[in-house]
Amino acid sequence: MAKKQIVLVIPDLHAPAIHKDAFDFVRRVQDKYKTTRTVFLGDIFDLAACSYHSKELGLPRALAEVSEAREQIQPFYDHFNRGKVDMLVGNHDHLICRKASDAEIPEQWIKPIKDIFGMPKNWKVTERFGRVVIDNVQYKHGDSGSGGSTPAIAQARASFMSTVIGHYHGSFGCNYFANDNMRVFGCDAGSLCDSNHLAQKYAKKYPRKPVRGMAVVEEGVNCFNIVMPSKNKGCK
Repeated sequence: MAKKQIVLVIPDLHAPAIHKDAFDFVRRVQDKYKTTRTVFLGDIFDLAACSYHSKELGLPRALAEVSEAREQIQPFYDHFNRGKVDMLVGNHDHLICRKASDAEIPEQWIKPIKDIFGMPKNWKVTERFGRVVIDNVQYKHGDSGSGGSTPAIAQARASFMSTVIGHYHGSFGCNYFANDNMRVFGCDAGSLCDSNHLAQKYAKKYPRKPVRGMAVVEEGVNCFNIVMPSKNKGCK
């Protein structure tokens, strides 16, 4: 029987808008819980230059943004360059492919996302709207199912499977649901991006603000969130 995992769950980073304390926070959580596997829930890159939102003046063009983002995310690459690491492609990570599709550029002419972003060799990339299943828990980016105030448990109940998602920066926490036959949980993992960064200005109109934190899942049964010990400054 395969050994069950303690999974470190890293939600939306949105490089180059990663919060300045995010990397140290992730390492502390990893060390404390002795995690054995890592899942990035997607949107590790923001790609504001390719966004379908209105562009903010002062944001860099696409190549400059990707260069800045890769420099900012390099500590994560260096630290997680061994062992089992999964990365789910989120809606922001996928923007380059969407733009190419709009321009009718064949898929065969586009580099894989892993190559575009220079990810470590040990990272396994799960394409858009895919999922990773570990110990009968599914990990998804989160935008392919129900939303609302607690989207993860809604998606877990819809699929009859415990579910961990990112995408919804303002949703954070774990809820359980049980009936006579089963018990599942839904975990909203929050985000680790800097909501004051210019690339995140599009979200200022939303009253619900990001909750910075992450999650750990133990052996597919215990799931808990860890909030980052810093105030949501500038989110009022």
